[in-house]
Amino acid sequence: MEEPGDSELVRRLREGDTRAFEVLFERYRRSVLAFLTTWLGDHAMAEDVTQETFVELARRAESLDPKRSVKAWLFRVARNRAVDWLRRRREMPMGEAVLREVDRLPASPADRPDAGLLAEEASARIRRWLAVLPESEREVLRLRFVADLKFREIAMVLNRPLGTVLWQTRSGLRKLRKELES
Repeated sequence: MEEPGDSELVRRLREGDTRAFEVLFERYRRSVLAFLTTWLGDHAMAEDVTQETFVELARRAESLDPKRSVKAWLFRVARNRAVDWLRRRREMPMGEAVLREVDRLPASPADRPDAGLLAEEASARIRRWLAVLPESEREVLRLRFVADLKFREIAMVLNRPLGTVLWQTRSGLRKLRKELES
């Protein structure tokens, strides 16, 4: 049987259907976690923020609009929760503390104590590439390529005009291409 669309799931969630929550959780958990891991640079922290994001979904289910993108809503909440978490710890994404974490990752596969570090290593590589960009362009590219959001959803998450999001994506990709070629 085909899974219902997001709008139907939000409608059912608003009515208290716990199965609708489970389907949304399974549908978006991995992409929210990947986005947060890449942005925050810490898998355990990203898991905590992911959980907080879905707790917020359950808590605010009645206020969700089935006509609006629940995916964009989840990423906006995840981003805001991550920013709050970083502010509480007086860190900013892609700052020196995050780059120091990149340097702590094992240099070769033989140095990795478990397979879980593979994801963190890939995240570290992405963070190093993104570190050359201004934060506004990093955010857009993380949401586009890590979270796999559409441009309109990114505009909703960041509360920016669609044209700005498109321009920042193009500009960021151009800068990354230049960096990778050098």
